[in-house]
Amino acid sequence: MEAAPDLIDEMRHNESLQSATFKITPTLLGSLKDFSNVVGLFISLFQLFFLRRINNYREPYVPEFISLTILILGLIQGFSSGILIAFYAVNKYALVTKSGWRIYNHSNKNRVTMMPNE
Repeated sequence: MEAAPDLIDEMRHNESLQSATFKITPTLLGSLKDFSNVVGLFISLFQLFFLRRINNYREPYVPEFISLTILILGLIQGFSSGILIAFYAVNKYALVTKSGWRIYNHSNKNRVTMMPNE
């Protein structure tokens, strides 16, 4: 029951996001996360299939075009992850602020005394 106000705030927030001009919905965040994961998967697969060890397994060797491909995919993944973090912060800022304000008011409820109005 204590989480009910936060859940209600989140439902209202998600509903307001649906009608916003720039929609940063949970679906968009999920799609961006999936894209970043797929790019990371391709980076790992390229390294798995093309990385070779030379000089008695002391030095790694990757062909130049694969190294460039991994660099470009790494930049794409870093950019998409940065956007994901920024969108998440923008999306959850109002919810975190409301929750923090609710906790602050609840914890200070008994400490505040009203001054008489003369």
